[in-house]
Amino acid sequence: MNGVMDEIESSKDALNQDALKLKIKLWLKGNRQNYAWLAEQCFVSEATVRNWMARKVIPAAKVHIICKLMKEASRDSHFGVLASEETYVSLRLDSFTRRSLEQKAISQGLTLTEFLAKEVPALAY
Repeated sequence: MNGVMDEIESSKDALNQDALKLKIKLWLKGNRQNYAWLAEQCFVSEATVRNWMARKVIPAAKVHIICKLMKEASRDSHFGVLASEETYVSLRLDSFTRRSLEQKAISQGLTLTEFLAKEVPALAY
């Protein structure tokens, strides 16, 4: 029974990390920063940040630093940092639509998530 509970907790942690990583990526992009800058702020190499974002878990101490940076940035507009409120949306796409959108994203050198994050705001205007 404990093994099942551990597996459920592990899955929740992975989902939380995925959501956090997406939020960080969007925040960096919205604030015109990159992984090299984030690495500097966290006192690690850019390769370490890339590993976190790709597949590794971001250590709790580094999550604390990143969240602090994000919070400070939203208050310190004199640093030229844009504060934005983000909403997460889940989409259920049929396979044809997904493939079509992925092809458009790839043609622009983006992931599907990046492509949608870029295109959806344009629909509001």
